[in-house]
Amino acid sequence: MDQDNKFKVSIIHLLPIVFSLMLSSILSYMVLFLNPEIPELTFFPETVNGAALNALTFIILMALAATFMYFLIKFGFQKTVKKLIKIALILSISLIVYWYCETILALTSLPHLLMIVSVLTAFLSYLIFFSRGAAQVSATVVIASLIGVFLGVSIPYFTAITLLLALSIYDVISVYKGPIGKIVEKAKLEEFTGAVFTYKNLTVGVGDIVFYSMLISNVIANLGFYPYIGAAAGILIGAYAALKMLEKREVFPGLPLALVLGLVLAIAFAILI
Repeated sequence: MDQDNKFKVSIIHLLPIVFSLMLSSILSYMVLFLNPEIPELTFFPETVNGAALNALTFIILMALAATFMYFLIKFGFQKTVKKLIKIALILSISLIVYWYCETILALTSLPHLLMIVSVLTAFLSYLIFFSRGAAQVSATVVIASLIGVFLGVSIPYFTAITLLLALSIYDVISVYKGPIGKIVEKAKLEEFTGAVFTYKNLTVGVGDIVFYSMLISNVIANLGFYPYIGAAAGILIGAYAALKMLEKREVFPGLPLALVLGLVLAIAFAILI
C-alpha cells in the first residue's frame, strides 16, 4: 500500500477490500457447488517439505519478476514495464475468464466460448487501462478477486497456508529492503496501471487483493463457514491497521497484518467451533 499525499485513513478506504471479499465469497461457494475440474498448481506433493518447497518456488518467481521490473525501471525502461504489465494482465484476464466461463456456463461449443471470453477480456481490459475512477477500480478488483478465488481452490490447504505466511514475510522484505521499495524510490507506483489501483488518494497493489481473496476462498473450501467469518474479519482488521500505519509512513506492506490475522482467526474459529 502507498499513499500519494498526507491523508487521514477512513473506513471508506476499505470499500474495495470489502467488495472483493463479498465477490470472492460468492464465487467460492459457486465453484464449490459446481465442483468443476480444477488444475493442479503446485509443483511438489502436499507434505510438510512439499508445502515449503511449493511456497519457496512461488516466492522465488515473484521475487525474480519484481527484480526484473526494478532493473528495467532503473535503466529507464518504464514504458517497457507498463507494456509488460498490460500484456501479462490481458493474458491473465483471458485465461481466468475462460476458466470461469467454462465452469459457470458449462459451455460445450468452443467457438461460442471463445467469443464470450474475447468480449469479456476486451471489456475488462478497456475498463482497467482506459477508464478512470470507480469503473477502473471495480474492474481491477473483480479481476483480482477472480484470480484469487481460482488460486484458493487450486492450491491445497497446507501449501496455501505456508504460501500466505511466506508472502507476508516476503512483502515486508520486498517493501523495505527489496525490489518493491526500490521501485517506489525510482517511480510513482500509481503509474503502473494493472499492477496497482488508486482509490481515494491511496494506491493499493493488485496482489494484495489477489491474496486476500485467495485466503477467503481456501478457508471456505477447507474449513467452512465460521472460519471464513474469522478470516474475513481478520483481513479487514489487519488491512485497516495497515492503513493506519500509512498516516505516518509513505509506504507500508499490505499483506502481513491482514493475512496473518485472517489466518489466526480462521484457524481459531475452526478449533473452537
